[in-house]
Amino acid sequence: MPTLLRPSGLMLKLAVFFLLCGVPALLALDAARTLLEFRQIVRVLDSATISAEVLREAQAISRHRRERGLSGIGLTRDLERWLLTLTQPSRSPFGETAFSLLEYGPQPFVAMLVDANEQPIATTRVGFAPPLPLSPAGTGGLQLAAVNTPRLQRLYRAPLLGPKGAAEALVLWADLSRPSERVWRNLSFEWPIVLVGAMVFATVAAVFLSAWVTRRLRRIAATADAWRHGRFDLRIGDRARDEIGELAQQLDTMPSALAELVEHRGERAGRHERERIARDLHDTIKQQAFALSMQLGALRAALPEAQRDLAALGEARALAEQIQHELAELLGELRPLPQAQWPAHLVTRIEDWSRRSGIAAHVDLDAAAMIAPSRHDVLVRVIDEALANVARHSAASHAQVRVSHNARRFTLCVEDDGRGGIVEGSGRGLQHLRERAAALPEGNFDWRSGRVGGSRIELHWTETVT
Repeated sequence: MPTLLRPSGLMLKLAVFFLLCGVPALLALDAARTLLEFRQIVRVLDSATISAEVLREAQAISRHRRERGLSGIGLTRDLERWLLTLTQPSRSPFGETAFSLLEYGPQPFVAMLVDANEQPIATTRVGFAPPLPLSPAGTGGLQLAAVNTPRLQRLYRAPLLGPKGAAEALVLWADLSRPSERVWRNLSFEWPIVLVGAMVFATVAAVFLSAWVTRRLRRIAATADAWRHGRFDLRIGDRARDEIGELAQQLDTMPSALAELVEHRGERAGRHERERIARDLHDTIKQQAFALSMQLGALRAALPEAQRDLAALGEARALAEQIQHELAELLGELRPLPQAQWPAHLVTRIEDWSRRSGIAAHVDLDAAAMIAPSRHDVLVRVIDEALANVARHSAASHAQVRVSHNARRFTLCVEDDGRGGIVEGSGRGLQHLRERAAALPEGNFDWRSGRVGGSRIELHWTETVT
């Protein structure tokens, strides 16, 4: 099943996560918006702007009654017209928040005209009586009474003169619910819309993020699987600067370490196998060859003096000794030497070559002790092959073997003072040396053979110096 559709996949988990986070987030945003809006309304209610609006309307009603003789239903319509302007942003002192006034109550404002005995002359809500006490009509200027809990309530009263100079008053009553009541009231009607919107958002966001994330995770998984099968040349190649990109970049450093670990394990396994073969050869064939040599020697000693010079018997004994000698050399190659003894082993090996070939050898192997044991076998083969070429082709009287290094770059140099003039392709020796150089880290091989005399072979590679 595709990753996006699995019940336990990332998409479902992200969808549930976004849904659980999205609904509270939407409610929190709505509550914050409502609170800011409510504070703006309260500032207007408690400001001089709304007070001036009430006084202005009181003067307008007084003028209309004198000029047009308004009374009864005419006054009621005039009051309703005034309340309507309070909820229109273009004319209301509440500005853009005027539209929201009706959301804080079914009838947030009540306007009424009362006489000197507090009896209503006209009202926008029949039977309404202000719950807050006011001074008698005609006393002072604008009066304001306020209550802030459990609802926000304000009462404004502006005195005016009625027909024939009668004392009257314009009363504006504001009664608004708290923001929390509005949020829960809206939610009781709008929760299906909120839930559907949150589900759509959660699903779309989950699909997008899971597809984007899982695509990168699949690339990481595919590369890791390739590493599991030994393809350490592959890299994830995710250069993003987020957490997944940083993880991928850290994982990209693993193949080199894994390849080195596999190489070390292979070398260790090979070393253990060589040691086992060496033990077996030592305990079987070498002992048998030694016994054969001893038996042939005893047989020759037991023969009469006249028969001791039998050629076949002498050759057999010489052959047995040669087998024993070659087995001893083979055992020495199969058994790896400790790191500290390896330079001395090279010196002994080169000195043995010098005695056999009659060519003087100068040795400088101070840097050889820093070479990893995994390179020993290759370097021994290179030195053997190079010295064999010197003995076979150069007619030299002197040879030099030197190991040096510059930081992590090592060089093995074998040169002689012979006749030179070796042409590449004249034998397989140079090809073998080039192949062995390729087996070393960043290894390369170079040789020079002058027309006048002397030849020089150099092997370069990189070591991790600790």
